[in-house]
Amino acid sequence: MRKPAHTVVLVRPVYSIADLGLGIIAAVYDDEDLTDARPVPRNLDALADLLRETQVSRLVVTNWRVCEELTAALLHVFDNEGILLSRIK
Repeated sequence: MRKPAHTVVLVRPVYSIADLGLGIIAAVYDDEDLTDARPVPRNLDALADLLRETQVSRLVVTNWRVCEELTAALLHVFDNEGILLSRIK
């Protein structure tokens, strides 16, 4: 069962779309639902789908390790979805 989510805080290192997806899934879904029933996003479209599905409005990442090129693409997705990103390197 999905818990209501608006702000998601990720404290593990984030290097990729999959890292973001895993963190969001772990924060938003109950442990019993963390089975393979919810696939981890591996591309920007799938991540956008997950963000809409979970109704995340703010994402706080305390260990941002994403390369500049992917960061730019992710910022574009977050902007399109109306999500505020707070990141600490």
